[in-house]
Amino acid sequence: MASNLRLCLFVLALVLITAPAVPVLAEIGGEEKLMVGSRGSRVTELQLMLQKAGFLPAEQKVSGYYGWATLKAVVALERKYGLKADGQVGREEWNILYGQSKVVLGYYAVDYPGDRLSHNSLLNFGWLVNQVAMFDFFVDSGGNLKGSPSTEGIKLARKNGAGTLMVIHNISAGIHDPHSAQGALAVKSNRKNLIDNIVRQVDKYGYDGVNVDLEGLPPSSREDFNAFLEQLSSHLKPRSKLLILAVPAKTGDKGNNWSAAYDYRTIGRLADYVAIMAYDEHWGGGPPGPVASIPWVTGVLDYSVKVIPPHKILMGVACYGYDWPAGQKGKPVRWKDVPGLVGMYGSAGWDNSSSVPYLYYSKNGVKHQVWFENRYSLAIKLGLVEKYGLGGIAIWRLGYEDSSFWETLERHLN
Repeated sequence: MASNLRLCLFVLALVLITAPAVPVLAEIGGEEKLMVGSRGSRVTELQLMLQKAGFLPAEQKVSGYYGWATLKAVVALERKYGLKADGQVGREEWNILYGQSKVVLGYYAVDYPGDRLSHNSLLNFGWLVNQVAMFDFFVDSGGNLKGSPSTEGIKLARKNGAGTLMVIHNISAGIHDPHSAQGALAVKSNRKNLIDNIVRQVDKYGYDGVNVDLEGLPPSSREDFNAFLEQLSSHLKPRSKLLILAVPAKTGDKGNNWSAAYDYRTIGRLADYVAIMAYDEHWGGGPPGPVASIPWVTGVLDYSVKVIPPHKILMGVACYGYDWPAGQKGKPVRWKDVPGLVGMYGSAGWDNSSSVPYLYYSKNGVKHQVWFENRYSLAIKLGLVEKYGLGGIAIWRLGYEDSSFWETLERHLN
């Protein structure tokens, strides 16, 4: 048996020596398998996870290239857990590694001059976050980026040992601008300009990856968006940078006008992680109701794991709710502000069918409905991360929560 192993490793060594300089990938069930000769951010992530699990020596250089040392570590993991010891990393290997640690991605935003909410949250609870997405750059229709890096937040995230992500978005003054993103994607020269600008910022400021959050794209932009992701991915992988997508939640491929442009299967193939915004089931512009009821969230996940490798999925978690005055649009209510409302207007209720809390109250003769999240609804949702074998969670946003959020997270998520 020992001689067979030596022979196997010798053959694999020959493969390594003659390996091409491009990624060696095998499509298995829609998921890329990593093997000797693979390169890029997924290999970097694999090496970091192998180190964390004790299979790759801590002093081993994390190179983003699948070589001899990585092979030995993967084979050791496969043997320990009874897998076929072929050194090819697929769903089973990732599931084992992610059983040891989950991604906790927090969005860092500055909504107005002097807004310190995200900074203070990261300062006090940043040790529970391992990826920080800086909501910094707006995309205009020409593919230009407007904004500047949150240097203070980046410095703090790195001090805590967290990765830093550059978010590109199409939100201006709190409103989604689908036309700007659509223009940037539809014209090839604009698309190239956008990618060049992204890469320039990544190289200049040393971000660990890019988080694309272009919302409200019309269904007609689906192919343009896919083309953009293909091209952006081809620039990020050689740099060993992560590509993370934030996408609206849906329960089927067609979705609705808000979500149809987002091709989950293609996105799942190209992205390192997909942050599915499993919130705003009910939103301020619609009728009152749960922001993220459990039946709706499970419906979203039931579909998502069929077309996206589960370990790539980050379940979006809302740190807010909405307060709907009768006959009027709802206004956002931050997690941290709900206890004040409850203390002022009475006890909150619990909706068993949705597994979320609510508050009914009257002010100046106007009846209000408030639907929100709390530690109990969060705990139930965190259970879904384990149930579906997800990669982790994405928090919108840092600074809206209070300590009860983090206490619940620490208690219920590995």
